[in-house]
Amino acid sequence: MPILTAQFFNSAHKHSQMPALFFKETTISYDVLLESVQRLASGLHQLGVEKGDRVAIMLPNVPHFCICYYAILSLGAVVVPLNFMHDVDEIHHQLSDSGAQTLILWQGFYASSYKAYSRVPTCKTIIYLGDKIPGHSLSLTQIIASSSPEPPAVDLEESDMAVIHYTSGISDIALGAELSHDAIAANSSTCVEMFRINGQDRLVAALPLFHPLGQTLIMHASFTAGAGLVLLPRFQPLEVVRAIQTFGVTFMPAVPALFRALIELQGDDLEIPSLKYCMSYGGFLALETLQDFEKKYHVTILKAYGLTEAGPLVSSSRISQEAKPESAGLPLVGVEVQIRNESSAILRPNQCGEIFVKSPSLMRGYHSQAAESQKRLQNGWLATGDIGYIDIEHNLFIQERKDDIILKGGFEIFPREVERVLADFPGVSEVAVIAITDPIHGSEVKAFIVPQKDKKLDAHALQEYCQSYLPVYKCPKYVEFIDALPKSPTGRVLKRFLRAGSASKAAKPSAVSESEKTV
Repeated sequence: MPILTAQFFNSAHKHSQMPALFFKETTISYDVLLESVQRLASGLHQLGVEKGDRVAIMLPNVPHFCICYYAILSLGAVVVPLNFMHDVDEIHHQLSDSGAQTLILWQGFYASSYKAYSRVPTCKTIIYLGDKIPGHSLSLTQIIASSSPEPPAVDLEESDMAVIHYTSGISDIALGAELSHDAIAANSSTCVEMFRINGQDRLVAALPLFHPLGQTLIMHASFTAGAGLVLLPRFQPLEVVRAIQTFGVTFMPAVPALFRALIELQGDDLEIPSLKYCMSYGGFLALETLQDFEKKYHVTILKAYGLTEAGPLVSSSRISQEAKPESAGLPLVGVEVQIRNESSAILRPNQCGEIFVKSPSLMRGYHSQAAESQKRLQNGWLATGDIGYIDIEHNLFIQERKDDIILKGGFEIFPREVERVLADFPGVSEVAVIAITDPIHGSEVKAFIVPQKDKKLDAHALQEYCQSYLPVYKCPKYVEFIDALPKSPTGRVLKRFLRAGSASKAAKPSAVSESEKTV
């Protein structure tokens, strides 16, 4: 049995009477969870699911996500977690590209997903979770209830593929990163040891479980340690606080946007004394946000770095060591990190270059994308596409995405430096800076600004403010005000969509001015 499923089964037997899942008013013990997994595995087998088959899951953070996930793995099939925030075309691409034969779907996602499912010839079976499902359809709860608790034995290898995670941050189409059983198990086991998670802990799934961090550091880590997992089907800041209070949550991985939202909460009874540590992943966490959160809630935030292709966690601050606020921490145990220049030469400490990662948790490659796989995987190392450096004490610092660096008149400009200045301007809620084509300098600096609610901002004032803190060549020549920035499920800004939108505007006469508009 692969380590990943063995971890779950071992914990289920060892902690059989302990709570495994907390969902609203329902508590599910490990023995009940195990029986549900086994029954569903039997039911899926009866429906023809075999080793190597792809089974897509499109469910919110509910107990059935965990049940389906481990039932699929125990049959040797491959889980394809789908982002339920995607549109029809994106869902269709992922179902089609992965060759999914089965889709497990919550009834609330029917409208967007059925159109995609119906256009995929390989997808023959659809199973619904809910009370209002189409007539003559398969019911997930009925399959679990009516199936045998003794699924068939399947001969599996640790190197067998377990999951295809689709990531859309680096290309115009989502690429499916193939992760094996042992790769995921290695990352989750390391996290359990490093963050000292045990059977007395409670983790909260404030992040969606369809995301790799939600699976590895929340779901798998909980089950590996025999801890309790608190499921939140949606993100509401006050509900997060109440869940921590109600269930005694001790560890919360989250994204920067969640910490900002919790800081903004007002009112009494916001104390969360059970919470020992938080982790920030999936985007830039401003030092001010970190300090404000720790001051308000008296909880330490561990900063981390990773990416889907790396399983996903690469580095993190340590519980036992004082963190450097701007650092993404130290590489995980068993993970090697190198900084290389354009010629692939390894750079010395404090020299800036592309981050390369070698880890037992790396993906096998992109599904059906040999050329893209060859670009990213080089002699056992993953080219992350991120720019950063390592200091003399081996702390990793993330500076920018390689594709996001602005080359203006022979100078390199890191957008994050400009964004930090603009973020301090009164009335600015969020900001993203990109390069746009310029006939004189090759590229120019453009800032997208999301104003705070009911705030009016002036583009010229923002530009003058930047000139007080930055060299003139780094200051944005163009400013555009928008309602929201395009983001990934973890809150990372997807700048390629901003670049694509600006390119289409530039094709139209007078589409871009020095200061595009004043709100």
